[in-house]
Amino acid sequence: MTQDARGANRRIAGVVLAVVAAAAVLAVWWFFVTTPTGQRLDEVAYEGSRIGRSRLDSTAQQVLAVVSVPFLVLVIAVAGGLALLRRRWRHAVAVAVVVAGANLSTQILKYDLLDRPDHGISETVDNSMPSGHTTVAATVAAAALIVAPPRWRWLAALLGAVYAGGTGVATMIGGWHRASDVVAAVLVVAAWLLVALVVLGPGADDTGRVAPQWVRRADTATRAFLLVVGIGAGLAALLSMLITTQGDGGARLERLIAYGGASVGVVAVTCLTAVVALWLAAPRPRSAPPARR
Repeated sequence: MTQDARGANRRIAGVVLAVVAAAAVLAVWWFFVTTPTGQRLDEVAYEGSRIGRSRLDSTAQQVLAVVSVPFLVLVIAVAGGLALLRRRWRHAVAVAVVVAGANLSTQILKYDLLDRPDHGISETVDNSMPSGHTTVAATVAAAALIVAPPRWRWLAALLGAVYAGGTGVATMIGGWHRASDVVAAVLVVAAWLLVALVVLGPGADDTGRVAPQWVRRADTATRAFLLVVGIGAGLAALLSMLITTQGDGGARLERLIAYGGASVGVVAVTCLTAVVALWLAAPRPRSAPPARR
């Protein structure tokens, strides 16, 4: 298969995965918000977040205090400016579209499209999905990945996953959001980011040369690490859900297991999103030098 054919197949897969991410937002809402079983799982984990909050809340508040509208505007300005300095105007436009589109989508979904039926499980009946703070953090990570030079995208993806996932978990620690709110926010940003990466495609660096071998190795190692962590965390989250469904959620241990599972579920979705984004933006291999005649 030629390099052009592989690139075309990668873009098709990227579009499909973006649609899957968007559909997953609705699937998460349907199960965890509209069904009694999903609401109960989410609520037990939410109650579990109260455990240890007195010790962790100050740290969580410091993380969340950074997230604000001025901070988001600053991110757009800095990321767009860096892209323009590198003469990548398409990347600057992509940053603006992803940041604005994802955050606007979250607000429309939360306040206009999605609702939360009252099944008598939780005291709060207002819809809180998706999480606005997590959306902001995830779009910051997405912007960093878009504007990072190809040889440093692996590092941008790794740090971005830590920041986005950490912010999402911080909202849970503070009792601001349930785990499903956080997961939905990450998926909203994922859908926008994947579409942007499909349009931009893998590119060469500023000199016009393709990435050297050490970059490909770092990229591959990062993807492997994120994939292993994502799959492991996802399996742990599923096990936690199965355990939680067997009890009534009244015991402290049950709430702690549910909360731990919800937290690693956020980690799983964040890591797997970063893996897919890195795969779409993977640097091209260095072309072989022409043979001497």
